[in-house]
Amino acid sequence: MAGNKHTSNQSSKAEPTFEAIQVMVVDDDVICLSIVAGMLKTFKYQVVTVKSAEDALGTLRSRSNFFHLIITDVHMPVMDGFELQNQVREEFNLPVVLMSADDNESSMLRGLEGGAAFYIVKPVSYDDVKDLWQYAVSPSKSKLATPIQRPLKVGAGSVAMVQEEKQKRRESKKKAQVKQLCSRSLRLFGQVRFITSSWKL
Repeated sequence: MAGNKHTSNQSSKAEPTFEAIQVMVVDDDVICLSIVAGMLKTFKYQVVTVKSAEDALGTLRSRSNFFHLIITDVHMPVMDGFELQNQVREEFNLPVVLMSADDNESSMLRGLEGGAAFYIVKPVSYDDVKDLWQYAVSPSKSKLATPIQRPLKVGAGSVAMVQEEKQKRRESKKKAQVKQLCSRSLRLFGQVRFITSSWKL
């Protein structure tokens, strides 16, 4: 069925509400798959999980006009996320969000230039997924599904945004760890003072 466009025939229905957005998550790592799905469900997304690109395409073909957004890992066996992204674009015209632990610029640019709506650097956080609704498509009267919001422009700016967000998360995590260590040190210092005072008595 490659090369055949699946067009929307749901013009009589209302545009999807936040709670009605159907998301497919694709990852061969079952632990990551479960974590990302759980995060999405926290924000009331409706989630279907699959473990391979082949299963993703099979599900898309059997459930035509059902999904609004695809989130896929990049590095998977047989067919990787880039190949899946291209196939989904050609066959279903659905937005694809890529996720990967690979944060080098060439990988990000490859995904964004290939038409990815967004690129998430693992580990995935709640902040990464809560606003993904803006990349989802809504049924329209036109033959092709229309994005709710225009995807990021491709280029160094797009990559810089992803890298900046990752750096912010690293700094936030580091600050939290420092704060926790300081708190432990203060508690330990208080215990030492108490023990020292007891000895003097």
